[in-house]
Amino acid sequence: MSQGGYVTLVGFVAQDPIQRPTKNGVLVTDLRVGATPRVQDRVTNEWRDGITSYYDVSCWRRLGDNVRASLRKGDPVMIKGKFRARTYTDKNGVTRTMIDIVADTVGHDMNRGVANYLRQPRPAAADGDPAAGTPRDGAEDRELPEDRDMIDEDTIEQFGRELDGLGGAEVATHSLEEDEAADASASAPSVSF
Repeated sequence: MSQGGYVTLVGFVAQDPIQRPTKNGVLVTDLRVGATPRVQDRVTNEWRDGITSYYDVSCWRRLGDNVRASLRKGDPVMIKGKFRARTYTDKNGVTRTMIDIVADTVGHDMNRGVANYLRQPRPAAADGDPAAGTPRDGAEDRELPEDRDMIDEDTIEQFGRELDGLGGAEVATHSLEEDEAADASASAPSVSF
């Protein structure tokens, strides 16, 4: 059973992530996330945006590195984390309390667009933690043919041009249709007379 106040936050990145070291030298990435609820006007039956709320999210260590490398202002995100209260004195001498979110998990909201995932290599096993260096799915142990490139720069460039010209969902559908057509022609038996 989990203890503490957990939250799942769905919103957008309000400003580019900022990474900073703590006094102990540990890196933390600060993320500002905005969430705007949709509300229905009961008189006109129309939907409109509600008041946007902003939240401060702290992403520690490796999660912070990945957040800084992956997220930009305006990106749709989903965050799972814990509430943390902190008290401070403002410049007028008034004591204030802020509620922050310490993130456990951060990811793009796939309801609002397409994202590409790049697996990072796992760190080597640390003393006392034999599972730290063990790959989860064994993907690192698979052998690939030597003549196979992992990244096809021309295809990525073409995809980017298509993405600029079309909506993201249209490009994904178009690409899927091309792949299915190529698979169908490759698996069709050849008949010679």
